[in-house]
Amino acid sequence: MQELDLIDRRILYELDLNARISASQLARKIKKSKETVNFRVNRLLSQGYLKGFYSVLNTSKMGWYYYKLYLKFKNSTPAKEQEILGYLSTHKHIAYLASVEGNYDCLALVMIRGPEEMVSVVDAFMGKYGSYVQEKEIVTVLAAHRLNQRFLYPGEQASDTTYPVKLGAYPLDETDKRILNITNANARMPLTEIASKVGADAKVVKYRLRKLERDGIILGYVTSLNFDRIGTQFTQLNISLTDPTRRRAVIEFFSGTRKCLFAVELLGKYDLTIELHLENNQELKSIMNQFRETFAGSYQDYDICAINKEHVMVWSPFLEKN
Repeated sequence: MQELDLIDRRILYELDLNARISASQLARKIKKSKETVNFRVNRLLSQGYLKGFYSVLNTSKMGWYYYKLYLKFKNSTPAKEQEILGYLSTHKHIAYLASVEGNYDCLALVMIRGPEEMVSVVDAFMGKYGSYVQEKEIVTVLAAHRLNQRFLYPGEQASDTTYPVKLGAYPLDETDKRILNITNANARMPLTEIASKVGADAKVVKYRLRKLERDGIILGYVTSLNFDRIGTQFTQLNISLTDPTRRRAVIEFFSGTRKCLFAVELLGKYDLTIELHLENNQELKSIMNQFRETFAGSYQDYDICAINKEHVMVWSPFLEKN
């Protein structure tokens, strides 16, 4: 993290609040020239601190469920684990996949239309690799909170972009889907370029974007950081509560640490998943000691896992995997 100066960190903070902010607007916020802003953003991308920019979509409003799948392997060689991860990585229903160290070896988010599809996904996987699975745990995602990145810059503005499990059937045509795919892949793409790729007039695309935002399909535009390059310790907590109605209080606690990026409300073995980005184990220990003191009697247990590698991040249900 020592390679990022205060200007870089401020730029990352502002872009994570609104990745579609113009260079001129961003320049005014940080009191630098537009040329400086453009240079800095391009450098953050070229040096690998920034992977890119994406739109946060309310997938449930479009009729998509999320399930979280935890896997622990047995009797598997590194080559076999890579084969399993490769199978999951190319599966059309896997929206997120990571290798982890802790109670499990692999975490996945499965995006499907309903329980029947989930059964078919799990049955097909277990039919192929069940002999290598020691433990599997499936939980239902109730709501996901995408908080803004405050672990690099101590900004005061706290953002909580939340998408609940309540399903909808929002009507989308092919133009809408193309717009969602493009902004999901590059949320900073200029309107004229989006229009060119969609094959529609820029005024039409602008209207469609505003409507998707107003109707709560696009919830925000954020950054995707390369945590390995930045140097933060990527840690995930899985928490079981004695009183699940305290989910929001726990989320508020971890949001207040300014180290939390995602908080996911769950139904099943765990009630919450908390994603933290930390400087070291000592910082993790300090936060967890505060958690244990604050919520003594309110939780049953928690486990901690380190995210070793993210293999898949596909937040749009309309994107085809390579």
